[in-house]
Amino acid sequence: MYKRQGLGVVFAGALASAGAAVVVSDIDGEAAQAVADGLVTNGGRAIGCRVDVTRDEDARAMVDLAKREFGGVDILVNNAGLARGRWSLGIELSTDEWNQIFAVNVVGAVVCARACRESMTSRGGGVVVNLTSMGAYRESGAYSVSKAALASLNNLLAAELGPDNIRVNAIAPGMMTAKLPPEQVERVVSGQKLQRQGSPADLVGALLYLCSDSSSFMTGSTIRVDGGMIRGHI
Repeated sequence: MYKRQGLGVVFAGALASAGAAVVVSDIDGEAAQAVADGLVTNGGRAIGCRVDVTRDEDARAMVDLAKREFGGVDILVNNAGLARGRWSLGIELSTDEWNQIFAVNVVGAVVCARACRESMTSRGGGVVVNLTSMGAYRESGAYSVSKAALASLNNLLAAELGPDNIRVNAIAPGMMTAKLPPEQVERVVSGQKLQRQGSPADLVGALLYLCSDSSSFMTGSTIRVDGGMIRGHI
């Protein structure tokens, strides 16, 4: 599951360069196809499709497309995310806003994993990578609460899908090209052991490792890619 900007575009390119056939999915189908077209132009195998991760029928259609075009599903990257409320007081968000954030950021990961399960199992197993956040470990709005829930879900899915030989792991990025005021960026970076802001490219190594046989005995784990954030400064 890929977004049309930021992390998703980088992830799709990295997986395609590593030889994977990529289904680029986004709630904006035209944008997803544009990313896929770019991968094909560069010699990759890719196709785009519109997917609302909160809808079972959309997730099933995504899997059906992967079966028709590429034979099935081996890897699922749950990268779809809704950041509304990230910097807002959670107590001030409406119930509908809370429900929407959790529907996309948490339940969406279940919807996509459930849709991919049968295809992965029929192929001998598979890999699910969930994108959580270092924000899950601090009080920073509804977005952070949803990412903490996703971190817990990562462990649940690992336990439930392990018997199917489906490994489930997570990447917890630190601040990656977030559009923040310079003073806030400086405050976050000052609380890291590495004194620079991260970028999506910094996550590629962790992604490819978790998707490869090199991590074949890992499941239910989370790799922090955060510049060595000091807990009190997260």
